[in-house]
Amino acid sequence: MARLKGGRAATDEEWLAFAARADKAALVYGVATTGIHCRPGCPARTPLRQNLRIFDSRAGAEAAGYRACKRCGGGQG
Repeated sequence: MARLKGGRAATDEEWLAFAARADKAALVYGVATTGIHCRPGCPARTPLRQNLRIFDSRAGAEAAGYRACKRCGGGQG
């Protein structure tokens, strides 16, 4: 699968929160190599940091070509 673009790289604080599965951020996390976007706290396997992309909304991630995660719903509520 081709690597998707869009979003921005995670800051150190965002990466630590994502890796710890903190469910407090209002961001959507996309994985460039799989084309999937997840909500904070998703139980799916943690991607490599360089593959993580940050979006302000689910709509933004989907506009960039990412689809919702089947485990967490991709931030839909």
